[in-house]
Amino acid sequence: MLYFFGGLILTKYTVNSSGYDSTKKYTGGYSQGADRLRGEILTSKNTEEIYNITGKKYYISKDMPLADIPENLLPGDAVLFERGGLWRVGDREKFIVPEGVIFGAYGEGDKPKFYGSYKNYADKSLWEKESENIWRIQLYGRNVGNIAFNGTALLGVKKWHFEDLKENYDFYYNGESEQMWLYYEGELCDDFYDIEISQRGHVLILNNNATADNLFVGYTGSHAIAGEHQSEGVTVTNCEIGFIGGAMQFGETRFGNGIELPLGATNATVRHNYIHQCYDAGVTFQSWTSAKVDSHYHNIDISDNLIEFCTYGIEYFTTDFERNGLYSDYKNISITRNIIRFSGYEWSYNQRPDKWMVSHIRGGQWAWVSDCEGFVIADNVFDCSRAFVIFWWWHDESKDFIHPEAHRGLTVKNNTYYQNITEDKRCMLYHINTPVYAENEDELRAAISAFDSAPAKIVFLDEMR
Repeated sequence: MLYFFGGLILTKYTVNSSGYDSTKKYTGGYSQGADRLRGEILTSKNTEEIYNITGKKYYISKDMPLADIPENLLPGDAVLFERGGLWRVGDREKFIVPEGVIFGAYGEGDKPKFYGSYKNYADKSLWEKESENIWRIQLYGRNVGNIAFNGTALLGVKKWHFEDLKENYDFYYNGESEQMWLYYEGELCDDFYDIEISQRGHVLILNNNATADNLFVGYTGSHAIAGEHQSEGVTVTNCEIGFIGGAMQFGETRFGNGIELPLGATNATVRHNYIHQCYDAGVTFQSWTSAKVDSHYHNIDISDNLIEFCTYGIEYFTTDFERNGLYSDYKNISITRNIIRFSGYEWSYNQRPDKWMVSHIRGGQWAWVSDCEGFVIADNVFDCSRAFVIFWWWHDESKDFIHPEAHRGLTVKNNTYYQNITEDKRCMLYHINTPVYAENEDELRAAISAFDSAPAKIVFLDEMR
Protein backbone atom coordinates (compact mmCIF):
# COMPACT_ATOMS: atom_id res chain seq x y z
CA MET A 1 0.00 0.00 0.00
CA LEU A 2 2.84 2.38 0.83
CA TYR A 3 6.17 3.00 -0.82
CA PHE A 4 9.25 5.06 -0.12
CA PHE A 5 10.18 8.19 -2.02
CA GLY A 6 13.22 10.21 -1.02
CA GLY A 7 13.17 8.70 2.46
CA LEU A 8 9.54 9.68 3.15
CA ILE A 9 6.58 7.33 3.23
CA LEU A 10 4.02 8.54 0.71
CA THR A 11 0.71 7.17 -0.55
CA LYS A 12 0.13 5.16 -3.68
CA TYR A 13 -1.83 8.13 -5.09
CA THR A 14 0.61 11.04 -5.19
CA VAL A 15 -1.36 13.51 -7.35
CA ASN A 16 -4.60 15.21 -6.33
CA SER A 17 -7.43 16.48 -8.51
CA SER A 18 -5.92 19.98 -8.74
CA GLY A 19 -2.73 18.56 -10.27
CA TYR A 20 -0.53 18.92 -7.18
CA ASP A 21 2.10 16.17 -7.09
CA SER A 22 3.38 15.50 -3.56
CA THR A 23 6.50 13.72 -4.86
CA LYS A 24 7.73 16.48 -7.14
CA LYS A 25 10.96 18.10 -6.01
CA TYR A 26 12.45 21.42 -7.11
CA THR A 27 16.02 22.66 -7.08
CA GLY A 28 15.83 26.26 -8.26
CA GLY A 29 18.92 28.42 -8.12
CA TYR A 30 19.79 28.64 -4.43
CA SER A 31 19.30 25.18 -2.97
CA GLN A 32 22.58 24.93 -1.10
CA GLY A 33 22.03 28.23 0.69
CA ALA A 34 18.46 27.26 1.53
CA ASP A 35 19.53 23.84 2.82
CA ARG A 36 22.14 25.45 5.01
CA LEU A 37 19.70 27.96 6.54
CA ARG A 38 17.02 25.30 7.02
CA GLY A 39 19.51 23.12 8.87
CA GLU A 40 20.56 26.01 11.13
CA ILE A 41 16.94 26.78 12.03
CA LEU A 42 15.93 23.17 12.66
CA THR A 43 18.94 22.60 14.93
CA SER A 44 18.92 25.94 16.75
CA LYS A 45 19.92 26.04 20.41
CA ASN A 46 17.42 25.67 23.20
CA THR A 47 15.55 28.75 24.36
CA GLU A 48 17.48 29.10 27.64
CA GLU A 49 20.69 29.41 25.65
CA ILE A 50 19.23 32.17 23.47
CA TYR A 51 17.11 34.29 25.81
CA ASN A 52 17.87 35.78 29.19
CA ILE A 53 14.91 34.51 31.19
CA THR A 54 14.32 36.86 34.10
CA GLY A 55 11.25 35.22 35.63
CA LYS A 56 10.26 31.69 36.60
CA LYS A 57 10.89 28.72 34.33
CA TYR A 58 8.24 26.03 33.91
CA TYR A 59 9.20 22.76 32.21
CA ILE A 60 6.42 20.90 30.39
CA SER A 61 7.43 17.31 29.66
CA LYS A 62 6.07 15.21 26.82
CA ASP A 63 3.45 13.52 28.97
CA MET A 64 2.05 16.73 30.49
CA PRO A 65 -1.10 18.33 28.99
CA LEU A 66 -1.41 22.01 28.22
CA ALA A 67 -3.77 22.26 31.17
CA ASP A 68 -0.73 21.86 33.45
CA ILE A 69 0.63 25.24 32.39
CA PRO A 70 0.21 27.60 35.37
CA GLU A 71 -2.51 30.22 35.01
CA ASN A 72 -0.65 32.95 36.88
CA LEU A 73 2.19 33.48 34.43
CA LEU A 74 3.88 36.85 34.71
CA PRO A 75 5.98 38.93 32.29
CA GLY A 76 9.49 37.48 32.23
CA ASP A 77 8.35 33.90 32.85
CA ALA A 78 9.13 31.11 30.39
CA VAL A 79 7.20 27.95 29.63
CA LEU A 80 9.61 25.44 28.10
CA PHE A 81 8.29 22.38 26.27
CA GLU A 82 10.24 19.18 25.94
CA ARG A 83 11.61 18.49 22.49
CA GLY A 84 9.94 15.55 20.79
CA GLY A 85 6.61 16.29 22.44
CA LEU A 86 3.28 16.94 20.68
CA TRP A 87 0.47 19.15 21.94
CA ARG A 88 -2.81 19.53 20.07
CA VAL A 89 -4.65 22.82 20.54
CA GLY A 90 -7.36 22.41 17.91
CA ASP A 91 -10.13 21.77 20.40
CA ARG A 92 -9.37 25.12 22.03
CA GLU A 93 -9.46 27.04 18.70
CA LYS A 94 -6.37 28.97 19.82
CA PHE A 95 -3.83 29.09 22.62
CA ILE A 96 -2.87 32.51 23.97
CA VAL A 97 0.67 33.19 25.09
CA PRO A 98 0.32 35.72 27.95
CA GLU A 99 1.90 39.15 27.96
CA GLY A 100 5.68 39.10 28.33
CA VAL A 101 5.91 35.29 28.49
CA ILE A 102 8.23 33.08 26.43
CA PHE A 103 7.09 29.76 24.98
CA GLY A 104 10.19 27.78 24.05
CA ALA A 105 12.01 24.45 23.98
CA TYR A 106 14.26 22.35 26.20
CA GLY A 107 15.84 18.91 25.91
CA GLU A 108 17.03 17.07 22.82
CA GLY A 109 15.48 16.12 19.50
CA ASP A 110 12.82 17.69 17.29
CA LYS A 111 11.22 21.00 18.19
CA PRO A 112 8.11 20.72 20.40
CA LYS A 113 5.06 20.35 18.14
CA PHE A 114 1.86 22.37 18.37
CA TYR A 115 -0.88 21.06 16.04
CA GLY A 116 -4.16 22.70 15.17
CA SER A 117 -5.54 19.31 14.12
CA TYR A 118 -7.59 17.78 16.96
CA LYS A 119 -6.17 14.27 16.57
CA ASN A 120 -4.60 11.79 14.18
CA TYR A 121 -7.61 10.77 12.12
CA ALA A 122 -6.03 7.61 10.65
CA ASP A 123 -8.41 5.58 12.81
CA LYS A 124 -10.94 3.21 11.24
CA SER A 125 -13.43 3.78 14.04
CA LEU A 126 -13.78 7.44 13.00
CA TRP A 127 -14.73 6.86 9.36
CA GLU A 128 -17.73 5.34 7.64
CA LYS A 129 -17.61 4.23 4.02
CA GLU A 130 -20.86 5.76 2.84
CA SER A 131 -20.66 4.61 -0.76
CA GLU A 132 -18.04 3.53 -3.26
CA ASN A 133 -14.96 5.73 -2.74
CA ILE A 134 -16.82 8.16 -0.44
CA TRP A 135 -15.77 8.27 3.21
CA ARG A 136 -17.63 10.25 5.86
CA ILE A 137 -16.44 11.49 9.24
CA GLN A 138 -18.19 13.40 12.00
CA LEU A 139 -16.24 16.50 12.98
CA TYR A 140 -17.03 19.17 15.51
CA GLY A 141 -16.49 22.90 15.36
CA ARG A 142 -15.10 24.69 12.41
CA ASN A 143 -14.67 24.66 8.63
CA VAL A 144 -11.97 22.36 7.22
CA GLY A 145 -9.11 24.05 5.39
CA ASN A 146 -6.70 21.30 4.44
CA ILE A 147 -5.90 17.65 5.00
CA ALA A 148 -2.34 16.37 5.28
CA PHE A 149 -1.75 12.69 4.68
CA ASN A 150 1.28 10.98 6.22
CA GLY A 151 2.74 14.21 7.51
CA THR A 152 4.18 15.61 4.31
CA ALA A 153 1.80 14.72 1.50
CA LEU A 154 -0.63 17.64 1.68
CA LEU A 155 -3.09 16.49 -0.93
CA GLY A 156 -6.61 17.47 0.14
CA VAL A 157 -8.63 19.50 -2.37
CA LYS A 158 -11.47 21.58 -0.93
CA LYS A 159 -14.76 21.37 -2.82
CA TRP A 160 -17.74 23.62 -2.24
CA HIS A 161 -20.43 21.05 -3.15
CA PHE A 162 -20.84 17.37 -2.34
CA GLU A 163 -21.46 16.46 -5.96
CA ASP A 164 -17.99 17.75 -6.87
CA LEU A 165 -16.30 14.85 -5.05
CA LYS A 166 -14.96 12.96 -8.04
CA GLU A 167 -11.25 12.26 -7.57
CA ASN A 168 -8.85 11.13 -4.88
CA TYR A 169 -8.47 13.57 -1.97
CA ASP A 170 -11.44 15.78 -2.90
CA PHE A 171 -13.25 16.72 0.32
CA TYR A 172 -16.41 18.60 1.25
CA TYR A 173 -17.33 19.95 4.69
CA ASN A 174 -20.92 20.71 5.71
CA GLY A 175 -21.09 23.33 8.44
CA GLU A 176 -24.62 22.49 9.53
CA SER A 177 -24.02 18.81 10.19
CA GLU A 178 -20.31 19.32 10.98
CA GLN A 179 -19.52 16.33 8.79
CA MET A 180 -16.88 15.91 6.12
CA TRP A 181 -16.86 13.65 3.09
CA LEU A 182 -13.66 12.52 1.37
CA TYR A 183 -13.22 10.81 -1.98
CA TYR A 184 -10.58 8.07 -1.81
CA GLU A 185 -10.34 4.90 -3.89
CA GLY A 186 -8.32 2.82 -1.43
CA GLU A 187 -8.75 1.63 2.13
CA LEU A 188 -8.22 4.95 3.82
CA CYS A 189 -6.85 3.95 7.21
CA ASP A 190 -4.80 1.09 5.82
CA ASP A 191 -3.06 3.36 3.33
CA PHE A 192 -2.19 6.12 5.82
CA TYR A 193 -0.54 6.06 9.21
CA ASP A 194 -1.33 9.75 9.82
CA ILE A 195 -4.19 12.00 8.70
CA GLU A 196 -4.26 15.56 10.01
CA ILE A 197 -7.49 17.49 9.40
CA SER A 198 -6.90 21.22 9.77
CA GLN A 199 -9.94 23.21 10.82
CA ARG A 200 -10.50 26.94 11.05
CA GLY A 201 -8.63 28.57 13.90
CA HIS A 202 -5.22 29.87 14.93
CA VAL A 203 -2.75 27.81 16.93
CA LEU A 204 -0.86 30.43 18.96
CA ILE A 205 -1.86 34.02 19.70
CA LEU A 206 0.92 36.20 21.12
CA ASN A 207 0.00 38.92 23.58
CA ASN A 208 2.13 42.05 23.89
CA ASN A 209 5.86 41.32 24.36
CA ALA A 210 5.24 37.56 24.14
CA THR A 211 7.73 35.27 22.40
CA ALA A 212 7.47 31.99 20.51
CA ASP A 213 10.85 30.32 20.10
CA ASN A 214 11.97 26.93 18.83
CA LEU A 215 8.49 25.48 18.24
CA PHE A 216 6.94 23.59 15.34
CA VAL A 217 3.48 25.04 14.67
CA GLY A 218 1.30 23.50 11.98
CA TYR A 219 -1.79 21.75 10.66
CA THR A 220 -4.40 24.44 11.13
CA GLY A 221 -7.00 25.91 8.79
CA SER A 222 -6.37 29.59 9.57
CA HIS A 223 -3.05 31.02 10.80
CA ALA A 224 -0.22 29.38 12.74
CA ILE A 225 1.02 32.28 14.89
CA ALA A 226 -0.59 35.71 15.16
CA GLY A 227 -0.04 38.75 17.30
CA GLU A 228 -2.97 40.34 19.02
CA HIS A 229 -4.44 43.25 17.07
CA GLN A 230 -2.20 46.32 17.30
CA SER A 231 0.40 44.34 19.21
CA GLU A 232 3.58 45.59 20.87
CA GLY A 233 6.84 43.65 21.05
CA VAL A 234 5.76 40.33 19.51
CA THR A 235 8.71 38.01 18.76
CA VAL A 236 8.88 34.78 16.74
CA THR A 237 12.29 33.12 16.41
CA ASN A 238 13.77 29.75 15.43
CA CYS A 239 10.35 28.20 14.73
CA GLU A 240 9.20 25.86 11.98
CA ILE A 241 5.74 26.62 10.62
CA GLY A 242 4.04 24.47 8.00
CA PHE A 243 0.86 23.06 6.44
CA ILE A 244 -1.28 26.10 7.13
CA GLY A 245 -4.62 27.41 5.95
CA GLY A 246 -7.43 26.78 3.53
CA ALA A 247 -10.41 27.26 5.88
CA MET A 248 -13.24 29.46 4.66
CA GLN A 249 -12.98 33.15 5.54
CA PHE A 250 -15.86 34.51 3.46
CA GLY A 251 -17.31 33.37 0.15
CA GLU A 252 -14.55 31.32 -1.45
CA THR A 253 -11.79 33.39 0.15
CA ARG A 254 -9.70 31.17 2.42
CA PHE A 255 -7.37 31.77 5.37
CA GLY A 256 -3.78 30.73 5.59
CA ASN A 257 -0.80 32.74 6.92
CA GLY A 258 2.20 31.38 8.75
CA ILE A 259 2.82 34.49 10.89
CA GLU A 260 0.39 37.40 10.95
CA LEU A 261 0.66 40.85 12.55
CA PRO A 262 -2.87 42.23 12.17
CA LEU A 263 -4.19 45.79 12.37
CA GLY A 264 -0.88 47.32 13.35
CA ALA A 265 2.25 46.25 15.24
CA THR A 266 5.23 47.96 16.82
CA ASN A 267 8.65 46.58 17.75
CA ALA A 268 7.92 43.16 16.23
CA THR A 269 10.61 40.61 15.37
CA VAL A 270 10.22 37.65 13.00
CA ARG A 271 13.67 36.15 12.67
CA HIS A 272 15.34 32.86 11.77
CA ASN A 273 12.19 30.84 11.08
CA TYR A 274 11.49 28.11 8.52
CA ILE A 275 8.02 28.68 7.03
CA HIS A 276 6.52 26.46 4.34
CA GLN A 277 3.34 25.17 2.72
CA CYS A 278 1.00 28.04 3.62
CA TYR A 279 -2.18 28.58 1.63
CA ASP A 280 -1.60 32.34 1.71
CA ALA A 281 1.44 34.22 3.05
CA GLY A 282 4.47 33.00 4.95
CA VAL A 283 4.61 36.31 6.87
CA THR A 284 2.09 39.14 6.65
CA PHE A 285 1.41 42.46 8.31
CA GLN A 286 -1.90 43.88 7.19
CA SER A 287 -4.92 45.99 8.03
CA TRP A 288 -8.48 46.02 6.75
CA THR A 289 -11.15 48.67 6.47
CA SER A 290 -13.93 46.83 8.29
CA ALA A 291 -11.99 46.98 11.57
CA LYS A 292 -12.40 50.80 11.48
CA VAL A 293 -9.21 51.50 13.42
CA ASP A 294 -6.01 53.37 12.65
CA SER A 295 -3.08 51.13 11.93
CA HIS A 296 0.61 51.73 12.62
CA TYR A 297 3.53 49.50 11.66
CA HIS A 298 6.67 50.75 13.37
CA ASN A 299 10.00 48.98 13.89
CA ILE A 300 9.24 45.65 12.20
CA ASP A 301 12.18 43.27 11.67
CA ILE A 302 11.59 40.33 9.30
CA SER A 303 15.01 38.82 8.71
CA ASP A 304 17.01 35.61 8.18
CA ASN A 305 13.91 33.51 7.46
CA LEU A 306 13.55 30.68 4.95
CA ILE A 307 10.10 30.82 3.32
CA GLU A 308 9.23 28.11 0.79
CA PHE A 309 6.13 26.89 -1.03
CA CYS A 310 3.74 29.65 0.04
CA THR A 311 1.48 31.71 -2.21
CA TYR A 312 3.22 34.85 -1.01
CA GLY A 313 6.54 34.92 0.79
CA ILE A 314 6.02 38.22 2.59
CA GLU A 315 2.80 40.23 2.25
CA TYR A 316 1.80 43.66 3.53
CA PHE A 317 -1.03 46.05 2.86
CA THR A 318 -3.47 48.57 4.18
CA THR A 319 -6.96 48.81 2.77
CA ASP A 320 -8.31 52.13 1.50
CA PHE A 321 -7.69 53.91 4.80
CA GLU A 322 -7.57 57.41 3.39
CA ARG A 323 -11.03 57.07 1.91
CA ASN A 324 -12.48 56.03 5.25
CA GLY A 325 -10.95 58.76 7.35
CA LEU A 326 -8.46 56.37 8.94
CA TYR A 327 -4.72 56.72 9.23
CA SER A 328 -1.96 54.23 8.51
CA ASP A 329 1.80 54.38 8.29
CA TYR A 330 4.92 52.25 7.81
CA LYS A 331 8.07 53.33 9.66
CA ASN A 332 11.36 51.47 10.07
CA ILE A 333 10.40 48.25 8.31
CA SER A 334 13.31 45.89 7.67
CA ILE A 335 12.90 42.91 5.31
CA THR A 336 16.46 41.62 5.06
CA ARG A 337 18.52 38.48 4.47
CA ASN A 338 15.50 36.25 3.87
CA ILE A 339 15.46 33.39 1.38
CA ILE A 340 12.07 33.15 -0.35
CA ARG A 341 11.66 30.23 -2.75
CA PHE A 342 9.09 28.52 -4.94
CA SER A 343 6.21 30.89 -4.33
CA GLY A 344 3.17 29.36 -6.01
CA TYR A 345 4.61 25.86 -6.26
CA GLU A 346 2.65 24.81 -3.19
CA TRP A 347 -0.41 22.62 -2.66
CA SER A 348 -2.89 25.49 -2.83
CA TYR A 349 -1.94 27.10 -6.15
CA ASN A 350 -4.57 25.50 -8.38
CA GLN A 351 -7.21 25.76 -5.64
CA ARG A 352 -7.00 29.55 -5.49
CA PRO A 353 -9.30 31.90 -7.42
CA ASP A 354 -6.47 34.48 -7.66
CA LYS A 355 -3.40 32.38 -8.45
CA TRP A 356 -2.20 34.99 -10.93
CA MET A 357 -1.15 37.19 -7.96
CA VAL A 358 1.40 34.67 -6.61
CA SER A 359 4.63 36.46 -5.65
CA HIS A 360 7.65 36.48 -3.35
CA ILE A 361 6.73 39.97 -2.13
CA ARG A 362 3.15 41.15 -2.27
CA GLY A 363 2.25 44.72 -1.52
CA GLY A 364 -1.50 44.71 -1.72
CA GLN A 365 -4.03 47.36 -2.61
CA TRP A 366 -3.09 50.77 -1.27
CA ALA A 367 0.25 49.42 -0.04
CA TRP A 368 1.85 52.68 -1.09
CA VAL A 369 0.93 54.55 2.15
CA SER A 370 1.94 58.18 1.85
CA ASP A 371 3.41 58.22 5.34
CA CYS A 372 6.25 55.75 4.87
CA GLU A 373 9.76 56.07 6.28
CA GLY A 374 12.70 53.72 6.46
CA PHE A 375 11.12 50.77 4.61
CA VAL A 376 14.06 48.57 3.50
CA ILE A 377 14.02 45.42 1.36
CA ALA A 378 17.65 44.36 1.07
CA ASP A 379 20.05 41.40 0.90
CA ASN A 380 17.29 38.85 0.25
CA VAL A 381 17.32 35.91 -2.14
CA PHE A 382 14.25 35.49 -4.35
CA ASP A 383 14.32 32.05 -5.96
CA CYS A 384 11.69 31.16 -8.57
CA SER A 385 8.11 32.37 -8.37
CA ARG A 386 5.35 30.70 -10.35
CA ALA A 387 3.92 34.07 -11.33
CA PHE A 388 5.43 37.35 -10.10
CA VAL A 389 8.68 38.08 -8.37
CA ILE A 390 7.00 41.22 -7.00
CA PHE A 391 3.28 41.94 -7.08
CA TRP A 392 2.57 45.53 -6.13
CA TRP A 393 -0.92 46.75 -6.92
CA TRP A 394 0.08 50.36 -7.03
CA HIS A 395 -3.20 51.97 -7.91
CA ASP A 396 -6.71 51.02 -8.81
CA GLU A 397 -8.09 52.92 -11.79
CA SER A 398 -11.52 51.36 -11.29
CA LYS A 399 -11.79 53.32 -8.04
CA ASP A 400 -10.19 56.48 -9.44
CA PHE A 401 -7.38 56.06 -6.93
CA ILE A 402 -4.08 56.55 -8.72
CA HIS A 403 -0.60 57.14 -7.29
CA PRO A 404 1.90 57.07 -10.17
CA GLU A 405 4.88 58.35 -8.19
CA ALA A 406 7.47 56.02 -6.74
CA HIS A 407 6.91 54.68 -3.25
CA ARG A 408 8.25 57.27 -0.86
CA GLY A 409 10.42 56.00 1.98
CA LEU A 410 11.21 52.68 0.30
CA THR A 411 14.77 51.41 -0.31
CA VAL A 412 15.35 48.24 -2.33
CA LYS A 413 18.92 47.06 -2.87
CA ASN A 414 21.37 44.18 -3.05
CA ASN A 415 18.83 41.41 -3.53
CA THR A 416 19.57 38.24 -5.51
CA TYR A 417 17.09 36.96 -8.08
CA TYR A 418 16.68 33.55 -9.71
CA GLN A 419 13.76 33.24 -12.09
CA ASN A 420 12.52 30.90 -14.79
CA ILE A 421 9.91 31.27 -17.52
CA THR A 422 6.59 30.64 -15.79
CA GLU A 423 3.26 29.49 -17.17
CA ASP A 424 2.11 33.07 -17.64
CA LYS A 425 5.62 34.33 -18.47
CA ARG A 426 5.13 36.93 -15.75
CA CYS A 427 7.99 38.41 -13.83
CA MET A 428 7.00 41.56 -12.08
CA LEU A 429 4.37 44.23 -11.62
CA TYR A 430 5.39 47.50 -10.02
CA HIS A 431 3.62 50.87 -9.91
CA ILE A 432 1.34 50.05 -12.83
CA ASN A 433 -1.71 47.90 -13.40
CA THR A 434 -0.25 45.78 -16.17
CA PRO A 435 2.35 43.04 -15.70
CA VAL A 436 5.91 43.28 -16.91
CA TYR A 437 6.86 40.02 -18.62
CA ALA A 438 10.25 38.38 -18.81
CA GLU A 439 10.94 35.63 -21.33
CA ASN A 440 14.71 35.95 -21.37
CA GLU A 441 17.55 37.32 -19.27
CA ASP A 442 17.48 40.83 -20.74
CA GLU A 443 13.78 41.18 -20.05
CA LEU A 444 14.25 39.79 -16.55
CA ARG A 445 16.89 42.41 -15.79
CA ALA A 446 14.72 45.17 -17.21
CA ALA A 447 11.74 44.06 -15.14
CA ILE A 448 13.71 43.80 -11.91
CA SER A 449 15.20 47.25 -12.45
CA ALA A 450 11.72 48.70 -11.93
CA PHE A 451 11.86 47.46 -8.36
CA ASP A 452 15.53 47.04 -7.44
CA SER A 453 17.94 49.53 -9.01
CA ALA A 454 20.98 47.90 -7.39
CA PRO A 455 20.54 44.10 -7.36
CA ALA A 456 23.36 41.87 -6.13
CA LYS A 457 22.77 39.17 -8.75
CA ILE A 458 20.24 38.21 -11.44
CA VAL A 459 20.18 34.70 -12.86
CA PHE A 460 17.76 33.60 -15.56
CA LEU A 461 17.04 29.88 -15.41
CA ASP A 462 15.96 28.15 -18.59
CA GLU A 463 13.75 25.84 -16.53
CA MET A 464 13.03 24.80 -12.96
CA ARG A 465 15.58 22.24 -11.88
